[in-house]
Amino acid sequence: MIVGNRDKAIRAIDTTNGKTAWKFVTRARVDSSPAIAGGRVYVGSSDGKLYVLDAATGQKRWEFDAGKAITASPAIAEGRIVIGAQDGRIYCFG
Repeated sequence: MIVGNRDKAIRAIDTTNGKTAWKFVTRARVDSSPAIAGGRVYVGSSDGKLYVLDAATGQKRWEFDAGKAITASPAIAEGRIVIGAQDGRIYCFG
């Protein structure tokens, strides 16, 4: 299970023992629900960035800076990631 939190962190929780498998820290709270596809985690942060993390390790693979908070949760379909930001725009990648 992978979750974001208002303590600025994204965590992978091992469901067999409840312990943190990995942790990635952003610069602001994470209200966005992570979406997982193709071994990657896609999640927005109030620091204005969309992060793409390796689902197994939590290592950052890519980020996009929208400049305004990203509190929405990403949608993934047909090889594309769509997410809205507080700048009033909807971004599509893929």
